[in-house]
Amino acid sequence: MVVKSTKKQQYHQNIILFILSTILIYSFSYGQFTIDTGTPPRIGLVLSGGGARGFTHVGVLQILDSLNIPVHFITGTSMGSIIGGLYAIGYSGLDLDSLVKNIDWTIIFSDKPPREKLAYFEKQDVGRFQLNLQTKNYKIQEPSGLIFGQKISLLLTRLITPQYNDVNFDELPIPYRCIAADLITGNEVVLNQGSLPKAIRSSMSVPSIFTPVEWGDSLLVDGGVLNNLPVDVAQEMGATRIIAVNVGTPLRSQENLSGAISILYQSLSLAANKKEKENLLKSDIVITPDLQGFASTDFAENKIGIMIEKGKEAARKSLDQLLQLQQQSQPSIPASKARPRFNKGTIFGIYIQGNKRLSFGFIYQFLGLRPGQTFDIDLIENRIENLYSLGYFQTVDYKVEQQTQSQYRLYITVKENPGAFLRLGVRYQDNYKVILAANLSLKGFAFPGILSDMSILFSGLLVWEWELGYPRRMFGTRAYPYIYGYYQDIPVDIYLDRKKVAQYKKRSYGAAAGIGFVISNWGGIKTDYLYEKLLIDPNIAFSEEFPWPEWKYPVHLFRLYLNFDLLDDPINPRHGYISKIGYERTIDLIEQRDDYRRLYIDQNFYGTIFRRNTSSIYLFFGFTQEAELYRYYYLGGPNTFIGYNYDEFSGPNVGIYRFENAFHLSNVFSILGIFNGGNIWEDYQEIDFKANFKTGYGIGLQINTLAGPFRYIISFSEKQTVQYFTFGYSLATRNDERK
Repeated sequence: MVVKSTKKQQYHQNIILFILSTILIYSFSYGQFTIDTGTPPRIGLVLSGGGARGFTHVGVLQILDSLNIPVHFITGTSMGSIIGGLYAIGYSGLDLDSLVKNIDWTIIFSDKPPREKLAYFEKQDVGRFQLNLQTKNYKIQEPSGLIFGQKISLLLTRLITPQYNDVNFDELPIPYRCIAADLITGNEVVLNQGSLPKAIRSSMSVPSIFTPVEWGDSLLVDGGVLNNLPVDVAQEMGATRIIAVNVGTPLRSQENLSGAISILYQSLSLAANKKEKENLLKSDIVITPDLQGFASTDFAENKIGIMIEKGKEAARKSLDQLLQLQQQSQPSIPASKARPRFNKGTIFGIYIQGNKRLSFGFIYQFLGLRPGQTFDIDLIENRIENLYSLGYFQTVDYKVEQQTQSQYRLYITVKENPGAFLRLGVRYQDNYKVILAANLSLKGFAFPGILSDMSILFSGLLVWEWELGYPRRMFGTRAYPYIYGYYQDIPVDIYLDRKKVAQYKKRSYGAAAGIGFVISNWGGIKTDYLYEKLLIDPNIAFSEEFPWPEWKYPVHLFRLYLNFDLLDDPINPRHGYISKIGYERTIDLIEQRDDYRRLYIDQNFYGTIFRRNTSSIYLFFGFTQEAELYRYYYLGGPNTFIGYNYDEFSGPNVGIYRFENAFHLSNVFSILGIFNGGNIWEDYQEIDFKANFKTGYGIGLQINTLAGPFRYIISFSEKQTVQYFTFGYSLATRNDERK
């Protein structure tokens, strides 16, 4: 018997069939249910960008390795491209754990060479001015990013090795893609072949932070602006199951959109966020670590370890899904067995490219590598850093091509600086009040190797100076010629029995020519002949008890200076040593009136104990013979002798020792304690350390700011209290040898 259904029953049956079919289609498409067809799934691993938050990828990879889950395809963006690219060529999760914890990322994401690597002439420029600008064609050139990426490029080249310098990414141990965005066309770019280090560097070029990377006709930046979680790319590669690790920063709520910067950042994230949502729906397993409280800039060592553990925790929450995927997959060979390494060998050839103003010979000479040398990656990186530290280049990259099993071609690619630098600075100190400064430095002036450095300081004083030198090796030595010219007008206070009795304007102008010698990158010797025209007379006399002399005539001088600089930082040193030794004497020539000798020794030692406590010892001894008042030593103040005013601790022969201790409450705030003692002698042949002994002590506060340290010190000596306030960078001139 056939029972016919009514129209109402038929309608209900159709509804049920539609719902069931929809559920089945969705389940098959998105992995909730899997029909075993006998074909193992092709697993795609997708690692998102997120800055430092991307360290959680390492924890996830360790869990995948422990489960022996095979990965057939990897795609990544930004930090995901770094972790994913290294995993694709054989680094295991444990390898990456050790790697990221032993790298100082705050240094890697910086262009500043370590100070011990800087050329001696570059050391002299560090800490002088607040603002450094590049100029080209007489115009200030706006940088395309705060970081050129010198160090991260060197790191990637070392980690990835020569075999992946020019390769199809499908031929890697695990096929790989990384995502970038083209500034020229506005399109998403999927990088699938070429130099793997360069591709990763392109994918992580955060706009305005890192400079874009030139790739053919394209200018590439971080792919996170368009596709931060490239699941669609993994599917296009052939992945049938997707494991997506999402560490991107979510959109901010309305309450947190309170400023222009946060609104701008959110606006730039909207396009990528829309595609991210689409790609999340295409993923079979989504791992989202709990990174609340962690920012994309948290590169501190202690936070890296925590984020890796967060990645493990998040992966374990998806353990059931991962185990199911493991059962459906064929076991994999541990990736660490394929980890790339450099073979021993020799340098077969050296090629230099990208240079326009600087010749091959100039760069080759400073590089110091030659064909036939043993191939040593540490030596190569050291020479690259030395070349970069000269200040001629924005970046110095290298590529190694394996010619034979034991021979390597070395390709050096340089990107030159415009060659002209404009530096501006401001400083406040009690005696001169506000000091403004400008400096124009030309590297390669007239022809490669010539350095021209011109500075002017004005407002509280007036100093103009210009030095032209040729600091490259001559005749196989480190000698170089230089000429120097200056004008100065500096007020100097004269004290008698702790009372200001007069003021001079230390006016003079002159020119010098001499020879310098560079001692490695930590010292130098200069000797020259100086013609100086004195224009010195008393500007203000507070006492008429005796007449004040004046000096208005030329002086001819022989000068010799020996300087050592082994400080870790010139602004806030924690350890190291800096020394200045100077000697000058008059030369008996026409119009010579003065006949004197002058020698000083200026020493500063720094050491840090228990991280928070930095101590320094300062020693100064200055001697003269037959010197006039204008050639005396004028010391005193917060940097030489506290308890006395600027210029008050003065005389023809002086000796000072000073002990300072800084307790660092943080990287910003420090408490200072200072004690100093010293003597002033009229005759250097009758030195008595007990006679005329003077002391001073004080406490202070230092606050480190982007514009330089702020210092306040209150000091005490011989029934007198003196306060000092200073702020800003040093604004040191090249003639600062003279006290």
